[in-house]
Amino acid sequence: MNLRARLRSARRGLSSELQQAHTAAICEHLLCSNLFNSVTCVAVYLSSDGEVDLNPVIEKLHAGGIKMAAPRIDEAKMSFMWFDPSETLVLNKWGIREPIAETCVPQTEITVALVPLVAFTDNGDRLGRGKGYYDRYFKDSEAFLVGIGHDLQRVESLEQKAWDRRLDAVVTESGWRVYSRRAEAYLVLAAGNSE
Repeated sequence: MNLRARLRSARRGLSSELQQAHTAAICEHLLCSNLFNSVTCVAVYLSSDGEVDLNPVIEKLHAGGIKMAAPRIDEAKMSFMWFDPSETLVLNKWGIREPIAETCVPQTEITVALVPLVAFTDNGDRLGRGKGYYDRYFKDSEAFLVGIGHDLQRVESLEQKAWDRRLDAVVTESGWRVYSRRAEAYLVLAAGNSE
């Protein structure tokens, strides 16, 4: 079994109690941070396959009037569509929930992106499901990329391709891992905007 399959299986194998505990801790880390203090639009994902459920964060952002975008995959391309959690979602051919909105969010509007992962390293390298959707979409983006995962998904190293985009930070049940000076500056700047 390769690394991707092994970690996806481990993630799915977490008990529902552990999944809920990890979700609660991760969402608390996100919501107690200053990450969302001065955002234009937050890109979120709609969990599947044992990914951390962002619903508590999504509900809080929605209640606070913060605009959100969620991914839609059409064959070889991923786009982000305006997302309202009160609207109906549809399942794509992989069984992943997607918004029904028809309007794409301009990439430049996404300030922060919460991205799922299969594995991550302490350098901010990310392994996804293998199609490169997130790497291609955010390749030239200025969005602040935050990987969301479980501690068990941390690995020593990952083979990186030229198109792979490093994460600025990762949040797991045990807290924040910051990988870039940009992340340190962003989080400090966001803290300053909260006063």
